[in-house]
Amino acid sequence: MRCRNWLSLITALISATLLLWPAVAPAQSDSLQKQDAQPPSNSANVERQQQLIEIEQRLKLLKRQPAHQPAISPETEFFLMIDNSVKDIIRNDRKNQAHFFLTRLTLVNQSQRPLKLIRNQIKATVDGKVSPVAGLPKILNYQSVQLGKVNQRLSKLKFEDEVEVAPGKQDSLWVVLSDLISEERIPDIELQATVNDQRLQLNVNRFELGRMQYTVQSMGPSQCLAELTIRGELNSINVGSLVQQIDQLTAVNVKRFVIYFPDPKPNIDLGVKQWLPRAAEHIGTNTIIERRFPAFPSTVTELHLSGEVFKDVKPRYPSILPTQFTHATEEAAIHAALDSAMKVLSREKVAEQIRTGPPAVQIAGLISGGRQLTNEELPLVLERTSHPNEEVQLAALYALRYLGEPRAFERLTQVAQTPPGPKFEMAVASLAESRFAEGQKILLKLLQQHPPEIQKIIIGIIAQSPRPQWSTTIYKFLDSKDLELRKAAIKALVLNGHPQLFDVLTDALNSPYADLNQVAFQELIKRKDSASEALAINYVLEQLQQTPPTQEMLKFIDRLKDPRAIPLLFQHLQGSKLEAGLRILTLKTLASIGDQTIDEKFLKYYPQANSTEKVLILSSLQQLESPHFFNLAEQALNDKEQSIVKGVISGLRSSSSIEAVTILNKALQKTDQSGTWTGIYSALISIGTPEARHAIMEARYTGDIDARKQAAQSALSSLYRSSPGSHFYRKGELLQKKNEWQDAVEEFQAAISVDSQLVPAYLGIVEAKSSLKQYAEALQYADRGIKIDKKEPRLHIAKGRIYMEQSQMAEATKQFQHAIDIDPQNPFVYAILASHYSQLRQFDKAIKACDAAIEINPKYLFAYTIKAQIYNETERWDEAIKVYDQLIIQNKNYLRAYTGRGHTHLQKSDWKAAQKDFQKAFELDNRSSQAITGLALCMVYNKEEEKAIEFVDEHADQFARDDLFQYNAACVFGRVLFNLKDQAKTPDLQKKVKAYQEKAIQHLTNSFQQGFADVEWMQKDPDLAELRELPAFKSLVETIKKNATKTKPQE
Repeated sequence: MRCRNWLSLITALISATLLLWPAVAPAQSDSLQKQDAQPPSNSANVERQQQLIEIEQRLKLLKRQPAHQPAISPETEFFLMIDNSVKDIIRNDRKNQAHFFLTRLTLVNQSQRPLKLIRNQIKATVDGKVSPVAGLPKILNYQSVQLGKVNQRLSKLKFEDEVEVAPGKQDSLWVVLSDLISEERIPDIELQATVNDQRLQLNVNRFELGRMQYTVQSMGPSQCLAELTIRGELNSINVGSLVQQIDQLTAVNVKRFVIYFPDPKPNIDLGVKQWLPRAAEHIGTNTIIERRFPAFPSTVTELHLSGEVFKDVKPRYPSILPTQFTHATEEAAIHAALDSAMKVLSREKVAEQIRTGPPAVQIAGLISGGRQLTNEELPLVLERTSHPNEEVQLAALYALRYLGEPRAFERLTQVAQTPPGPKFEMAVASLAESRFAEGQKILLKLLQQHPPEIQKIIIGIIAQSPRPQWSTTIYKFLDSKDLELRKAAIKALVLNGHPQLFDVLTDALNSPYADLNQVAFQELIKRKDSASEALAINYVLEQLQQTPPTQEMLKFIDRLKDPRAIPLLFQHLQGSKLEAGLRILTLKTLASIGDQTIDEKFLKYYPQANSTEKVLILSSLQQLESPHFFNLAEQALNDKEQSIVKGVISGLRSSSSIEAVTILNKALQKTDQSGTWTGIYSALISIGTPEARHAIMEARYTGDIDARKQAAQSALSSLYRSSPGSHFYRKGELLQKKNEWQDAVEEFQAAISVDSQLVPAYLGIVEAKSSLKQYAEALQYADRGIKIDKKEPRLHIAKGRIYMEQSQMAEATKQFQHAIDIDPQNPFVYAILASHYSQLRQFDKAIKACDAAIEINPKYLFAYTIKAQIYNETERWDEAIKVYDQLIIQNKNYLRAYTGRGHTHLQKSDWKAAQKDFQKAFELDNRSSQAITGLALCMVYNKEEEKAIEFVDEHADQFARDDLFQYNAACVFGRVLFNLKDQAKTPDLQKKVKAYQEKAIQHLTNSFQQGFADVEWMQKDPDLAELRELPAFKSLVETIKKNATKTKPQE
């Protein structure tokens, strides 16, 4: 068997760090958080048991199978529970097709003895298929999920191998499944755990369904609407059951739905809460809103959400989809869902719903079906105006506007003479909106009869329903002695319209009453005609002579850009009587309407300004391109107030001039504040000029503040990512990963043609040219890159690797040493040097280089890996195992530590120890080729040849282009042949041996075709001993040797 050697590891590491290069490799997390700091008391166990019993009772009412097996009862000694269950999309999966499931599996121990919950005794099935339950897969290391109110990164959770649960206590393990099918549905998930030799089963879907606590009620015409009331938890798992229930109801022709949450603060998963309104808004459009949740059936025509939790949710695109699908009350949601149905029903059926339906349906019938009603239904409507439910009363008063019989007007008149309130206002509105002229006549009489305070209310209502007959009546109230009534009349005339409206507003603006002035001003500034604007601005200028500006005045001045306001506004600033908010708005207005002549006034005011005002003045000076800006900015960068520093950095970023870069660079070299250097780097990235890049490059290794230097490296990487050539660079990267070197070179050259300063593109060409053995050209591009960035260690490392390929070891050593001189605190450079010394067979120096890397950063895992590989190269197996042990202490979920140690154990013929390591590696990543082939070899050692071959064949397709898998698969067949050689030579055995020989040679050939070329190891690998005398093996060896000769370096 072959493990990835040090050279392969270094090559992979260099490729991985081509773009991002931390000044000091970031340390891995020292500790992982655990959700439960203290185990709960026995009372908590009883509470959990009761919770599970209630879930099972709800499932029974729904005629569903139990969630837990064996069945739960008060006498149950131990059982399983789950919390924090989440189904989500794997974010770094480019096609967004892979999903994962996370839950916290809890063992509740009611027995008198301690119990263990052990990971390798937990099994999971997804839609009936077994899914591995291991630790956290690598693909989810950077995934975050919402757990309650906390957004939690999965790598911070503690994925323990086992927990021991004391009597009367409970404890848990995090369980994650990463192989979920990407369909827009929730798969059926079941967890099984063996505890104390007893198998416990928990169906996740049914458990979460029981938690939802939902009921269904049908209502409306022909029971066309279903209301689902949810009193429990709604999450990313049981939302599948909710959609399934709706799907089942559509099968019996129910197409309108309301989902009601009676609890003011319901327990809804944040993602589900955000998704539901969008899904409701897009019902019937076949739009995929969120791939991780199931889609509602296409036959649903109405879906409305109700409850206090949705009261502030508005349509996302009101101009396109103005309908409201979220409602604060249950009645409003049911009314909205039935609205279109009620509008097309016959009057008989509408009346039936008003007569027999629950209050919410009656409301829908009275309001949405009111147009169909006739005087024949009048007694029913009148009866409903006295209904115990006030909302029904209001709906009935609304419906009376469609009826013209005297009794209808009598009832409306009666209510319109009661004290003001919702019913009073509805009665007035119905008279105003009545389809019969008699309604308006009655309302005008009532208007004359009521006192001024009620007249004001009535005028406000009728103004919402403009009619010609209102104007004359409202106009008469302009002479009222009641000031509030006059204000209401002016507002009503604006809404209703009147030929003398401009004169009315002029008179009000010139009135001695400030309230009337304000009403007129507010209406005038809404108008865009020149006469209204002139009248309003003259009023504003007159007011500024005596009083401070208001927000409305400042906005109006800003709109008209009238320079006459400038001295008046500065006068109020100097007086310092303005509140803070108005001072800011005044400064913004001055900056907007002024020109370069006001910068002297800003400078004069600056010393007395507060921090917020100073930022605004600096921004204004920058926008005005004032010559004073840069002097003031340089001073401001030394201010103790971080808000001022951030503000001036923002201004310099907007300037983008060489002078701005110079000022930013000076401040960068002086500051010891992380907030300041972060802002400066961001500004330099945004400016993006060669001078800005050079400032960032120099900052990587200038000064003695490591964090500032590391931030410079991150800033430079960010700048490269935002380069106009980055599109071509990324394409080149993808081609490199496919080993399509020449095409990659063309993309990198395209990137350089767009951005000649894009150093990573030069590095990309160097790597591609080196892979093509075009070393002379590779060196030329490396030198071109160094000319741009003299302090780029990667370029020197690249040159050193080229010299190694050309056997110019002394030159290679110089380049590696140069890289260390540039960045002596980066462990990666020492790892490169270690590989160099290994190739020179100077293993002691190589080990020292690894130790230097580890001393710089004990968490730098690659240094351990390379060190262990060096010990393997020198067949110092025990020392290699010790290094792998140290590596596992640093990160117990590090895949390469287990595959490497497993390989080393195989070299010692300790296949049992190797099997444990490969099994752990497979649990960590069931797609690891070395874990798969390593396990297969261990099976062969255990005389399980057929099982080993089947295991390899099962995974072969996904590693068709993996040279190491193909090589190690050949080793599996080689070991099988070794086991078979002492068996009796029967015809069947000989036939089997021939087939295995052919498969082994085929795998070796595939390995060579995919890049494997270590012919020296291939000839001495003990796993291939039974193949060496085969003509096909010898022929393949010669082919590999000839190929190596053909691909000699190009000088």
